[in-house]
Amino acid sequence: MTIFEILLSVLAVITGFFGMNVPLPLMNDRKAWMLICAVSALIWIALTWIMRWIIKRR
Repeated sequence: MTIFEILLSVLAVITGFFGMNVPLPLMNDRKAWMLICAVSALIWIALTWIMRWIIKRR
């Protein structure tokens, strides 16, 4: 599994929760989509830095 696949799988899990037909937090908020995109981007950036740090440590 490559680093890119790991990073994309994390985002797939996050968006998968919002594709279910169950009540979720921020469900009725108009700005929820932007918030979810921003948080997903921050998680993706943080994971990228962590993966690079792990690879350089080897």
